[in-house]
Amino acid sequence: MDLSEYKIEIVLSEAEIAVLERVDGAASKLTVAINPLDLSAPIPVELAQTASVLCVEVNPQSRQSIARIAALRAEQPDLPIIALVREADLSLVRALLRQGVNDVIELPLSIAQLTESVGDLIANRKGQTPRNHQKAGKLIAVVKSIGGVGATNVAVNLAATLAAQGDDRACLFDLDVQFGNAATYLGAAAEPSLTELLEGGARIDGDFLRTVMSVVSGGASFVPAPAEILPIEAVDEAQLRRVLQTARNEFEFVVADLPANWANWTLSVVAQSDLIILVVELSVGSLRQGKRQLQLLKSQGIESSRIAVLVNRVEQRLFKTIGLDDAAKVLGHPVQFHVHNDYPLMSAANNQGIVVADLNKRSKIARDFARTAQAVSEMAVQAAS
Repeated sequence: MDLSEYKIEIVLSEAEIAVLERVDGAASKLTVAINPLDLSAPIPVELAQTASVLCVEVNPQSRQSIARIAALRAEQPDLPIIALVREADLSLVRALLRQGVNDVIELPLSIAQLTESVGDLIANRKGQTPRNHQKAGKLIAVVKSIGGVGATNVAVNLAATLAAQGDDRACLFDLDVQFGNAATYLGAAAEPSLTELLEGGARIDGDFLRTVMSVVSGGASFVPAPAEILPIEAVDEAQLRRVLQTARNEFEFVVADLPANWANWTLSVVAQSDLIILVVELSVGSLRQGKRQLQLLKSQGIESSRIAVLVNRVEQRLFKTIGLDDAAKVLGHPVQFHVHNDYPLMSAANNQGIVVADLNKRSKIARDFARTAQAVSEMAVQAAS
């Protein structure tokens, strides 16, 4: 791709310009202009109007540098914006992404990294409708309290139920790069997989995404976990963020099934998410770990309104030791959803590679997922507004 025809305006303070590596336009294939500007100064209107991509320094110690990003996005809704931040923490990245920043690059600025990011932005925008006309789909992250609570089955059936109302309504990503098993539950091929997208670089766009996806039981589009086990930290956070953003441009709902272990990139996914569903069971171990998961999410600056608790495999018994009200008290968070236990039906669906609604739409568990999907869609929209 020839990037020389695009004008890249970079806004930096004098301190960052002093340590900026030499910008070689020929080597970087970019047409770059460096603009010295104090962190507290607003972005000049002419820069925003003439730039193909605008790169702006943000310093968490300067409220004005953060506020000007929001003002810039309000004035230029279609302009690609890259935030340049030194030692950015997750809460700041999340805040910038929610303000409409397209990408975040660490300072001191690397021209190689800038070239890759700009190429990705340009490739994604080619042939697409303007930003404010894209789907701007809602990202829903499914998090497990502990392994074995059935979170993957929740993600699979939730995505299918969301997808049932129309084409391109929902897709599912199995992001458990070590033990992902959603492909087995859906009777889907293991390849192509998430690996192709993580290695796709700047080529990622809607068309590329669909070459990796398959349409599975229930009508959802699906990206399986890598066929080979990857180290948990091997995932490129920036690349995954671009993949998920591309999916959000293509689908109304993007459901991400996350691994049990936390890493920087998994925290980044929940930070970007419009809604996080924490799946627990009515057991002491699950509720104890669920409480710890809630504390972690809230420590990352995630509002309680963006977190929903789903209790899975609820038994209907005359005498029970732990109920939904007890779970809410232990967690210190309301229980928004619950799904009844129907092991025979769920097991039969898994063995046949289909979702429960395709096996028995009138079953209690299928109706639970239908009610959950309806409420989840409303909560995700509300949380994003």
